[in-house]
Amino acid sequence: MKYILLLLTALCSLPLSGAYYIVGGHEAKPHSRPYMASLQDKNGHFCGGFLINRKWVLTAAHCLEPLTSMCVVLGSHKLSVTDKYVQMFSVSKAVQHPKYNNVTFENDILLLKLNRSAVMTSAVIPIRLPCRHSRVVPSSSCSVAGWGYVSDLHVSPGVLMEVNVTVISRNTCKKAYGYIAPSMLCTATPGKIKGFCGGDSGGPLVCRKRTEGVVSFSGRKCGDPTFPDVYTRVSSFVPWILRVIKKN
Repeated sequence: MKYILLLLTALCSLPLSGAYYIVGGHEAKPHSRPYMASLQDKNGHFCGGFLINRKWVLTAAHCLEPLTSMCVVLGSHKLSVTDKYVQMFSVSKAVQHPKYNNVTFENDILLLKLNRSAVMTSAVIPIRLPCRHSRVVPSSSCSVAGWGYVSDLHVSPGVLMEVNVTVISRNTCKKAYGYIAPSMLCTATPGKIKGFCGGDSGGPLVCRKRTEGVVSFSGRKCGDPTFPDVYTRVSSFVPWILRVIKKN
């Protein structure tokens, strides 16, 4: 076990890399989002995710990488720091939605089973899933969080960032992209540059203290309201999530 922990520490404590950031937001209060997960490989953080029970993390299907090169970090605020709050895991099983489409990003959802149960602390707590067929009405205020750059100048504080966003209608979202599936959810803030980008993929859209969306894709420029942020609507997949967990 000690050898495994040393390997995970080496794998999961590397610098951030790539173009991924929350834009127009601010630093989250440390451990105020105890469900947040950082997915990492040998190059560092590459996607977000969130804990839904002691052994399972939910993320985006397009975040799937070989299990031998992936680890999950819980309880972190500043990714370069491994303190008493941090718990690190390998992934024993990954279940991608069988109808995931890597062109349209429909069914962009993935379950990761941790190699052991997470220990519940003030910094590691699962987030609640929504009710089946739950709907978030347009103009609802929600929030999204992630690690990485905070501007197009590739400035990275290396701490968890968060931003408030506004849900828009699917019809409004379709005007930008042409097609948005019923199992998708969109946000945009008119007149402001704010939202997610790149490796924030897999992180949660939180509304009413529940995770209503999984970060999926955005348009030409991160946070640009003319190309809204698009999420996988979690409520559309609650039965599938529960079946996978029960079976595995």
